[in-house]
Formats: sequence, structure tokens, C-alpha cells
Amino acid sequence: MTTLNIGGVPEHFNLPWQLAIEQEAFLDVNLKLNWSYYPGGTGEMVGKLNDGELDLAILLTEGFLSASAKGLHAVIVKEYITSPLIWGIFTGANSNIDSVYAPNSRRIAISRKGSGSHLMALIHAEQRGETINDYELIEIKSLSGAVSSLTKNESDIFYWEKYTTKLHVVSCELKMIGEFSAPWSSFLIVANKKSLSDKRESIIAVLEIMNKLCKDFKSNTAAFEELKLRFSMSDFDARQWLKQTIWNTDFSIKLKGLRNAAEALKRIDGKFTLDAFENLVASHISLK
Repeated sequence: MTTLNIGGVPEHFNLPWQLAIEQEAFLDVNLKLNWSYYPGGTGEMVGKLNDGELDLAILLTEGFLSASAKGLHAVIVKEYITSPLIWGIFTGANSNIDSVYAPNSRRIAISRKGSGSHLMALIHAEQRGETINDYELIEIKSLSGAVSSLTKNESDIFYWEKYTTKLHVVSCELKMIGEFSAPWSSFLIVANKKSLSDKRESIIAVLEIMNKLCKDFKSNTAAFEELKLRFSMSDFDARQWLKQTIWNTDFSIKLKGLRNAAEALKRIDGKFTLDAFENLVASHISLK
């Protein structure tokens, strides 16, 4: 039996994987999946991929492109969520900040450098004609770290997935002061290069199973109930999120979206080049 180690964020996007593992969907192809959640998000998983601790990871598109340009030993094997991520923009519930445009909203909480919470803050600032300096970045490791930092007034602004963070708005710890979405896919599935070489057929088998399960997920009433139960979502939020979220159920890659992300990264990071992006595309492994 082949074992694959895979990581993802502890969010509703990855519920199809959790259900598949619980239902032993991979036994028929003689595979065992070890799933790990990473509260630190893409930035945390990049290190695990480089160390060989993960065979596969589900990473934010912009986070993967940025890490790849800096030497990440991984390649895209599949687009996972093709719809853009809806980022909520949050501050502490008692903060006097009511807009990301406020002149005093300068301290940005990020899980770690290179993470989505970091890159989205920079990309959104660039679109507003503003610049965020390194000294304005407060590293908080995870969502729980951000909640602590914002409520203690140690930071001002935090970008995180809207529905995941809403629980902390309902609990009156945070308030949401805006939303932001970028025109590219939310998540990619990437593979450690050595793992792909050594376990290629197993990786293909897993992804083929997940293509089918993700296709069925949106119309599965039981899955909808699990979504509400495990992530404390209201009926309305769960339906809205399912309506807005599109899983990729084949092995296609939308290059225009990737290029949009690459061009945005180039504008915020002078070291990121479109040549690096073209090399990344050229190295993409076509599994099908």
C-alpha cells in the first residue's frame, strides 16, 4: 500500500478530502492518505513541501507562485478551486478603524511572509495606490493569532477567508470592514517533485477519485449538513458559499488566471519576474 502525505488549510474548501478519507475512498486503489491541517496556511505548507514532509499540498495560487519563484521544490499537478477566493478584511471589534482606506490602518497582521494574508494585503494596497512597508507587518502565525493581535490592538488589519473568519465576527471579537477578491483561482494542488517522480501513478489515482467526489459534493445533502456542522455555518452562509465555490473536476489549468496572479506579484515584488512565471508554466506536469 502506498502512503501519501497531504496538507491543507482547516477550512471548508477541504471538506471533500476529509469525507473521502473518513469513507475510505482510496482503499480500492491500495492507497492510504495521511491528511494534516495547517492553520498557518500556504506559508507553513511551503516549508513542509521543501522538507519532504508533504507529498501533496493545497496551496493558495498566489502563494504558490511566489514560493515557486523563490525555489520551492514543487510543481502544479491540478487546479483545485477555480473560483476566486473571497477575502474578508477584518479589524478588532473595538477598533475605530472602519475602512481599509483609513489613514491609521497601517499595521497589517499576516500569518507569515509569503502567505496569502501577506500577499493579498500587498496586492490590494497596490491597487489602491499605496505601499505597505516591512515594518508595518505583524506576524501572527494563524487565524487565532490574528484574533488575539487585533483584539489587543497590536495590529490593525487582517485579510483572511471571509466565511472562516465570520465566526469571530459573530462572537464580537472582530468586525469585517470590507472584502477583496482577485481574478484568479483560489487553490492549486501541488506535488513535491521527488514525490511526483516516485509516486506518480498513486497521485493520479487520488486526484481522479477526488475529481469525482468534488463534482458530487455540491449536490450532496449529507455533505451540506456536514459543512454546517463542522464549520458552524448558517444555512444561508453554507448555501452562499457553495454557490460561489467551483471545484475543478478535471486536470485543466487556466493559464490566464495564473498570469493575472503573476502580473500582480510582479507589481508588488521587484524580484518576481514573468520569466520565472513562464519557466513555472513550462515545468507544469500534465497528468492527463
